[in-house]
Amino acid sequence: MSVLQVKGLCKIYGGKGKMTYKALEDIELDVKKGEFVGIMGPSGSGKTTLLNLLATIDKPTSGVLEINGINPVTLSPNKLALFRRRQLGFVFQDFNLLDTLSIKENIILPLVLEGVAPRLIEERLQPIAEFLNISSILTKRTYEVSGGQKQRAAIARAIIHQPSLVLADELTGNLDSKAAKDVMDALQDMNKQMDATILMVTHDPFAASYCERIIFIKDGSFFSEIRRGANRQAFFQQILDVLSVLGGNFDDVSLTRN
Repeated sequence: MSVLQVKGLCKIYGGKGKMTYKALEDIELDVKKGEFVGIMGPSGSGKTTLLNLLATIDKPTSGVLEINGINPVTLSPNKLALFRRRQLGFVFQDFNLLDTLSIKENIILPLVLEGVAPRLIEERLQPIAEFLNISSILTKRTYEVSGGQKQRAAIARAIIHQPSLVLADELTGNLDSKAAKDVMDALQDMNKQMDATILMVTHDPFAASYCERIIFIKDGSFFSEIRRGANRQAFFQQILDVLSVLGGNFDDVSLTRN
């Protein structure tokens, strides 16, 4: 069953007398339930534009985007806000946690907004906190924990309301190598054990090597796709090989971390 279907997706900025810029052209994408898919491409390739369209915070110029068979473009602003809150989970590079709230309060925010009973919130929170190894920091504030702990808390917040699709944007960008590995291990476990469907935009080949398959885009268009076999190290090398052919600026990311 497809959670996400994208057909002929195009995004053009400008128009009506202004210079136009085609950010995406004829993108096709099909993500099944339980998949872990990566999107890679050089700076300016259209990764962020694609993520904004998938996150329903921008609208395509043409083409069709459906999440669980629903085209978000057809929804009213109020229904779209509800759809985004219920169907999507988000993990960002800069965590997007609220400093005024404890780690626990940040994680349960999606359930509080939905009016879920406190008892049910606790039932949902405890297994996820244990799973992500953050039970001991639930009462702490964001400034009292490490970057890796913040990102695992952000992952917990993204999954606690059981969304259809988790969108991750450069989630290891602000982490050191050990914290990045811990976070990617947690995300992979969540994908396999909770059957979470994840789409991750990244320029980091180490993070990308955790995906089941990677779609590469260049200059707003599909470039190639590779699938992971049993060996993650071999997949990591495959990613490096494609990146070397793809060219462009990858934000000077280290290509040797493994």
